[in-house]
Amino acid sequence: MQGEHGEIGLVGQTNPSQSEEGAGPVAGSLVIVTVEDGDPEFAKAIEEQLSVVTAWWKAGPEPGEGFVQTILRAPEERHDVERFLHSSGIRDAAEDEALVLYVTSHGAVGTSTRHFLLLPSTDTDRLLATGMPTNEVVIAALDSQARHVLVIVNACEAEGIDVELRDLARDLVRPGSPGRALNVVATTGARSPVLGREFAVVLRMAFEWFQDAAGIARPYLSISEFMQALEDATDRLNEERDLSLAGPRTVLQGKLGTPIPTLPNPGYRPKPQVVTEAREEVAATPEELEYWLDRASGRASRDDPGWYFSGRQELNRRLAAFVKGPAGVLIVTGTAASGKSAVLARAVTLSDSAFRASPRYAEAVSKAPADTVPDEGSIHVAVSARNRGSLSLIEAIGTRLGGERDRTQPAADALRQWQEGLRTFFTSRQQGTVTVVVDGLDESPEAGACIRDVLVPLAGYAGGPSVADRISVPAQGADSTPAEPPSGHSGLRLLIGVRSTSPGTPMAALATGLRGLLEELRLVFPAAQVVRTDGEGVQADIAAYVTALLAGAPWGTDPKLMASAAERVARHAGRSFLDARLAAEQLRRSDGVTLLRDQLWLSRLDRGTVGLFEQDLNQVGDDGLNREEALALLRATAFGLGRGMPWAQVWPAVASALLQARIDHADEKIRRLLEGRLAGYLTHDIEDDHVVYRPAHEQLGVMLRQWPQPPHETRRALDESG
Repeated sequence: MQGEHGEIGLVGQTNPSQSEEGAGPVAGSLVIVTVEDGDPEFAKAIEEQLSVVTAWWKAGPEPGEGFVQTILRAPEERHDVERFLHSSGIRDAAEDEALVLYVTSHGAVGTSTRHFLLLPSTDTDRLLATGMPTNEVVIAALDSQARHVLVIVNACEAEGIDVELRDLARDLVRPGSPGRALNVVATTGARSPVLGREFAVVLRMAFEWFQDAAGIARPYLSISEFMQALEDATDRLNEERDLSLAGPRTVLQGKLGTPIPTLPNPGYRPKPQVVTEAREEVAATPEELEYWLDRASGRASRDDPGWYFSGRQELNRRLAAFVKGPAGVLIVTGTAASGKSAVLARAVTLSDSAFRASPRYAEAVSKAPADTVPDEGSIHVAVSARNRGSLSLIEAIGTRLGGERDRTQPAADALRQWQEGLRTFFTSRQQGTVTVVVDGLDESPEAGACIRDVLVPLAGYAGGPSVADRISVPAQGADSTPAEPPSGHSGLRLLIGVRSTSPGTPMAALATGLRGLLEELRLVFPAAQVVRTDGEGVQADIAAYVTALLAGAPWGTDPKLMASAAERVARHAGRSFLDARLAAEQLRRSDGVTLLRDQLWLSRLDRGTVGLFEQDLNQVGDDGLNREEALALLRATAFGLGRGMPWAQVWPAVASALLQARIDHADEKIRRLLEGRLAGYLTHDIEDDHVVYRPAHEQLGVMLRQWPQPPHETRRALDESG
């Protein structure tokens, strides 16, 4: 088919074919047939429908994938429609072209049960001669070569096309061909008038639902998802306007649950490929990179790389040196929110070739001190153990390394298959050392099993005991030189991120008695190096971090004032970068000078995350939110399993259950939450093709699950919950 890409060609009675050839490949075609009756109100209703239809299909999920649009507007008689079907090329749509036909008109069902579009010249006593058989328009699209066709008929008694259409469908080209999806939707039932503005509202509600609340992360929708959204929107409209509309229904359908190119997802946002897939679980996310580039770019100091944590120079040097060296193990540990994942993310991201090749991030790389930047490609695989068991973790490592299961092992023992597969991977490689990062080991529900079943079998390749020697060995010094891997084997550099308690605290003593995760790791890897993110110098690092965050604050024109503010926040924030970030955001949003003199605010900062959260929670009214409802919405995300809580119907339902009351207009309140001061407490991820939400740090999750905190609970309860 031909048409002007991204625009609507107007086709009138005298010249029904003004489509033009567009530039570049055509991803799909949108054909619109509108029949007006001279009523100005009906004309306005059609305009409102077209506004939504063109918004939905005009832009495709990726650049260059928008639909070419061709429209027949206000035909006078049947011949005008027939000429349009011939000249528009709808019957000639190519096999790989996604074809969408939208028809809106008054209509009628004759005594023969045949459905007709009513044209201005139609005589209702002579429908056969003067009306336009609706299914002739529908079949023109369905009988094309296009594998994917969607037809929407919005007319009086549109469901009346059903019986005849099913008979005609028997003669379609390749009706049952694999990969062909033909779907026809009727918006009205028997004896129901055309939905003018009502269907425009239903479509727009569904469009807006898919833009955010549906949370579907893939580029296309399935017909079942589309119809469910239309049904839900109809129910909402009925409730709001006290109507009893039956809602659209499919009269011909195929592949209910399969995403189809005729239904682009309005909420799809192409994910920037910042780093290669093998490293993206631990590397800084695109959102994090944007945050830092926007707020901390342009800083010339060696102590401020300009895109991630300022300071941390010695830690960063240790990691950069480790991934250049021989096989071995480096454990990065510290109390909650002390920046373990950030240090690892920086190393993973800076080592990635795709990231380093991007002109967009050149400044972030060039301004980092050279001895803190890992060699390009020096980190091969990075995975997070969060919510992973041993099988999921070893599979993630194995597949990203390019290994395979050993299928000679019993099929029921997938874990053993992967263990043997990794053994084959390392023993069959005659040279080279690979680097693997495993972050968040403490966030695995089976952390002990992950050590036993995943890390122990790798010990021999990282300078530890051999695979066969799975017994505890006496701990050695943290800085012992690692042994080389067995002769003829590939070596392994293993970086592990794990939370631990602060040395010398009662909780630390308890953890030692129970042989906590850090102690278990040092038994498995006696030659491992251990670096802490909460040791000497952490306060200076936090001050540098806050200085970067406050850059550009409206009140921050005096460098001495900014340095003093950063130092004061660092002194009160203890070892927590999370608390420092939350405090800096509160300073940026208000008059920071006044806030720093407020003893109540400083006392809340002394209480850590809990106190800062209370500060923000008490001000959510400024964002148009009710305090208790906002709290319930945030708490709900802390109870999500897997990677987080999906929005759709789930998030509002869980929040209402926690509140023990229905949250009216929950979707709108979630939007305000995500745009307001509490947004910084959340992060998002993708799971099963859906956007999911969770607290931005596990420490926040602990706090929200335990809310309200007893009065005696302070930062210590969270910092030491290792």
